[in-house]
Order: sequence, then structure tokens, then C-alpha cells
Amino acid sequence: MARRYYNLPPLNTLASFECAARNLSIKDAAQELNVTPGAVSHQIKALEGELGIALFERKHRGIGLTKDGQRLFVSLQRSFSDVSSTLSHLRRTNFDHSVTIAATTAVSSLWLTPRLSRFWKEHGNIPINQLLSDHAPKRGERVDLRVKYGKSRDTNKTHQKLFSDHLVPICSPTLARKFAGADLEALAQMPLIHTEAEDESWTTWTSWFRELGYSGEIAAGIHVNNYTIALQSAQDGAGIVLGWQRLIRPLLEKKELIPFGPHVLTAPHSFYIITDSEDMLSDNTKLLRDWLLEHI
Repeated sequence: MARRYYNLPPLNTLASFECAARNLSIKDAAQELNVTPGAVSHQIKALEGELGIALFERKHRGIGLTKDGQRLFVSLQRSFSDVSSTLSHLRRTNFDHSVTIAATTAVSSLWLTPRLSRFWKEHGNIPINQLLSDHAPKRGERVDLRVKYGKSRDTNKTHQKLFSDHLVPICSPTLARKFAGADLEALAQMPLIHTEAEDESWTTWTSWFRELGYSGEIAAGIHVNNYTIALQSAQDGAGIVLGWQRLIRPLLEKKELIPFGPHVLTAPHSFYIITDSEDMLSDNTKLLRDWLLEHI
């Protein structure tokens, strides 16, 4: 057999393994790859046979990665992501001057969109596409810039800090007057609005209280999976939500929401603008990025 140049196993075995490892499911991987579960299992067994190691281990409810499997998965995910990003840029035509910037709905409405309106007044010839999502980005999506709280796990990405912030309880003026003077222990038993997020960097009420020295019981309150909905619920008087002071400044300035009490925590993470490496960026992408950094 001729020696493969990079000494790699067949690429279809690597692709099947990466998909199964990402989904932690043979069935889901088969559905994504549009093949049968048996075909995915066959490719994984072939890869394990060539490497002479086990990549998966059986668990009570499905499969898990071995230590060797985890190492290979991290390497493949990083490599496939890099290839995907390169192909995305190569697919661009010379006539495509647009820039796609991604952000959550809250970051877009409260911080990004007002700044893009000002950017267009100076650079109206540059088409800007906003990609709004409160979930993890889909692989293969073309995104030139991403505004995110906390850093991305992708070590190939470039992170430039936009701003730091402070986390404070916020609520409607009516609710603030009703519960005025409450200490941390009393606050923990009030109607709290909990925001559930996929992003592990997101600060929860539990971690906020813990950082301020309170470890007692916390009211169950209401749970939402979207920060914009949480803010709207707070404006409607449904409860108290954690607020990023700088991010939600427009709502605070209009008195639609106000800080509740003196309790303030420096946010453990900052907001970043995330891009590919410099040599992968278009001139318009660089222009928008630099403009946003300059107009903080």
C-alpha cells in the first residue's frame, strides 16, 4: 500500500469519528452524515483498528470519549474549523464586500445596532449583515466578526476586548420601591428572573450570590432562555434580573429599569470582538472592527 503523504487514516473515518464525538451519539452522527448507524460504527471501528486504541467507551446512556478519543476530537475539531473558515473566505467573490457580524439579540439591540447606525453614516457603501442568535454558532456559518461575552473556546480565533462591565440586580421602578432596603439574604428570596444559557461564561444568580459571600437558598423564581425576554419581564414588573450596567445603559438612562440596592459585582468576563486571524480578514471587516474598537 502506498504511504499516505500526511500519514493520516482515510478522511471518511476521521469525519465519522468527529461527528459521533461531537454528538456523543452514533445515531445522531448517522443522521447528520446521511448514512446508516452501521456505516458510522464501521468507520469508527476501522479508525480504532488502524490506530490500535479505543476512542469511545460504552456508558449507561450512550457513549463517551476515552482520553485518547478526547485528544483526537479536540485536534480534529480545531482543524476542521480552520478548514471551514478558509473555505468560507475562498468562496467569496471579488464582488462580495459585505461583512457579517454576529451577536445575541440583547447585545445587538442594546449595544451593536445603535453603533452600526453611526457606522453607516460614515461608510454607507459597506453592506453589513447581522446574524442574531442566543445559541452556540453553527459550524460552517460565515461570520466575519462576533461580539461575545467571554472568550471563545476556539484558540485559533483572535480576541480583542471591547469593554468590561458590572453585574447588578435591576428591576422596574415600582418593584424597587416595594422592596427598598433589602439585604442580600432578603434579595435571594425575592422574585428572581433566571436566565438559562448554553454559554458557560454566562453569570447566573447562583454564582453572583456566591461571589458576594452569600451561599444560602435562592428563590426559584421564573426561568427564561433569552436575555432580551428576561429584560422585558423585568420591565413588566415580573421580577429582578441580573443586569450588565454598561450593556443595558440605554434602559437605565430611560429609567425603564433601575438598579436594585447597592449590590454590585465586577463581571468575571469581558465583552470581546472575535475574528479569524488578521490575514484572513477582508478590508471591510478590518474597517468595521477597528471602527467599533475606536468608538467604544
